[in-house]
Amino acid sequence: MAKVVLIDPLYSTPAWNVASDWLGAEHEVVAPAEYTPEAIEPLLPESEGILTVFRPVSPEMMDMAPNLKVVAKPGAGVDNIDVDAANERGVMVCNVEGVRGRSVAEHAFFMALYVARHAWMRDEQETWEHVPAVQLGGKSLGIVGLGDIGRRAARIGHGFGMELLINTRTEDPSYVPEAKLEFMSFDALLPRADFLILCMPLAPEMRGIMNRENLLKMKADAILINVSRGPAVVSDDLLEVMRGGHLAGAGLDVTDPEPLPKDHGLWGLENVIISPHHASRTPETQVAAMDRTAENMRLALGGQRPVNIVNPGVM
Repeated sequence: MAKVVLIDPLYSTPAWNVASDWLGAEHEVVAPAEYTPEAIEPLLPESEGILTVFRPVSPEMMDMAPNLKVVAKPGAGVDNIDVDAANERGVMVCNVEGVRGRSVAEHAFFMALYVARHAWMRDEQETWEHVPAVQLGGKSLGIVGLGDIGRRAARIGHGFGMELLINTRTEDPSYVPEAKLEFMSFDALLPRADFLILCMPLAPEMRGIMNRENLLKMKADAILINVSRGPAVVSDDLLEVMRGGHLAGAGLDVTDPEPLPKDHGLWGLENVIISPHHASRTPETQVAAMDRTAENMRLALGGQRPVNIVNPGVM
C-alpha cells in the first residue's frame, strides 16, 4: 500500500478536506498531527507521494523520502515545488493545469469591474452618483501570459469588445481563434493597456516585473490586476506609485508577502481590492481539481503517465 503524505495546513480546512481513503483502498493518505516540520518529517521515509498546495517542497524534503515517486498539487503553478530537484531524483511533479482557469479569469474581471465602476463607493450613494465610471468595451486589455487563464481572459475581453494586447512566450493566434490578438513585447504593451491582467507563471524573470519603473510606464488611468503570483508585483512600489496619483486602481488576488500585513498601506487605498488568493476556488473547481489530483496521483503511483505532468522527462 503506497503512502501519500499531506504537508499543507490547508488540508485541515473544510474546503480542502481529504479523507484517508481519497485515493482508494490501494493507497493510504496520511495527515500529520499538526502541519509542522517536526510532525511531517517522520512520515516522509515511508511515503511514495507528497501532496501540497502552497507549502514548499524542497530538495531536503525529497531526500527524506527515498521511495518518493510523485509530488502533486491541485493547482497550476508549481513555483513552490523544486522541479529541478525532482528531475534529479526521478520524481514526477503533477499539477492540474486547465482546471481552474475559468474561475481565475472570471475573478480577474470581477476585480476589473469593481475598480472601473468605483464599487467601493457603495456606501456613499451621492458621491457615487456623480463619478463617471469606466466601461470595458472599446478599451485595450493587456494580458501577460496566454496559458489557460490568459486564453479565457482573452475570450472574456473579446466578449466585452476590448482590444486584446498579448505578451507571451508562444505567440500563437490559434489559442483564441475567435478573437484578434495583437502580440507584442512587455515594454510595448505597458503604455498601451487600459487594463493589464497578469496571469503568467512565476518564472525567475517575472519576479518583480511590476516595479516602480514599469508601473510608471503604464497609463496614469490604467487598472492593474494580478492573478499570477504575488512576487510579480513589488507591493511597496505599487503603493508609492498609487499614492502619487498614478493608476486608477488595482486588483490583487496575490500579494508579496502573502498574506499582506494588515498595516500595509495598500489596504488603505479605496481603489485597491485585495482578495485572499482564492480566485480559483469555487465549488466547481475544488471538486474538479481534487478529482484530477487524485487521478494524477493514482496513475503516477501505478507507474503510468499522469494526466498533468510538469516534468515528463522523468518518465
